[in-house]
Amino acid sequence: MEIPSDPLQLLKWIKILASGGLINCLLANGSTALAATTTERGSVSIDRSSFSPTNRASQRLIAGANNFNPDLKLPSPPSNLPPPTPPAPAKIEPTPAPTSSSSTDKKPPEQTTNSTPSTNSVPFLVLDGLQPDIHTDWNNSGQVNRTIEQTATFRLNNGDRLNVKTGYNSYEQTGATTVNNIPFQLGWETKIDSLKVQPGVGIDLLDGSVTPNFNLKVDYPLATGFTLSADIQQGAYKFNAKTIANQVSALRYGPTIFWALDANTTIFSSWHFGNYNDGNNEIQSFSRIERKVGEFSIAGNLFTWAYKNPTELGYFAPSDFTVSTIEVAWEGTIADFLKCRIALPFGLQTVDGTTSNAGGYQTKCTAKLSPNIEADLGYSFSNVKNQATDVTTANSQVLGTQIRIKF
Repeated sequence: MEIPSDPLQLLKWIKILASGGLINCLLANGSTALAATTTERGSVSIDRSSFSPTNRASQRLIAGANNFNPDLKLPSPPSNLPPPTPPAPAKIEPTPAPTSSSSTDKKPPEQTTNSTPSTNSVPFLVLDGLQPDIHTDWNNSGQVNRTIEQTATFRLNNGDRLNVKTGYNSYEQTGATTVNNIPFQLGWETKIDSLKVQPGVGIDLLDGSVTPNFNLKVDYPLATGFTLSADIQQGAYKFNAKTIANQVSALRYGPTIFWALDANTTIFSSWHFGNYNDGNNEIQSFSRIERKVGEFSIAGNLFTWAYKNPTELGYFAPSDFTVSTIEVAWEGTIADFLKCRIALPFGLQTVDGTTSNAGGYQTKCTAKLSPNIEADLGYSFSNVKNQATDVTTANSQVLGTQIRIKF
């Protein structure tokens, strides 16, 4: 384009260019003002294609707060409607409308809202389940321990659980008076972040005497499939009728680990220490590694037990006791409602330097009686020594049943 050399023509060109620049400037300022006004209202319905790159970046910054939280991001209104206005707050006590004889002054009835605060419909305490346990434990040394206990589990409205256990137990033994026991224990289950805490307190009514007891167990997952636990227990040592009659009590404590290496391989190991009121001490450990192959499994078990002193108060207190076994088991479904397990452990046991065979068998079946009721029935036999008697071959048997009712 050629610039005119005539001064009058040059002045006319300058006026035309100046007027055009002013219009463009007004249009640009008007678009920017519209963008700022719309974004301050939180709307994202403006046609951003008409903005310059600088204006589009500015609008993303203004509207960015809603984009950080998807729950706070509102849907865009239609482009042909004005931006939505926030609803007026509900009137708790609406003022009465003025009376007028003219029909044009009448207002439509206002929509009232329920101003009554909603109450929490979740009860504080709900019965969650019942679990009766019945066991009979006897051996060839004349000892019979019968346990009949009932545990009721309550769920609190904050997710914690409350366990109440009571029942009736009896302990019979050759050469000792039969002892009856009524236990009562109150337990609590809660979680602090990933830490599971289970404290409990109770009493044992033992033929007229009252013995308090308490326990505490904590579980903490250190990694996926790896859990570290620790527990402590204090109370009467209800090993048999003689230990109860001699009022033997013990404080036992120790850590436990459970490690799931994969879906079919697990490792369990525990160490426990005991301090008895007669001055005796114990160290006990148990380790197990198990591998499942379909419905079958094979496991290796190692148990050690050692006491500081022998005793005449009725409980088994070996100075050196080791049991090592290999266990082969099968677990499968026999019917739609019935699942059973059979295990055969076999190995060696060493008691104070004397070694003999160790073995037995274990059976248990679980019946699904209803969607909320399960029942277990189990029987086990073992020749592992558990009494300080002259009988060289132990013969311990346990018959037990448990019913779990879920509400």
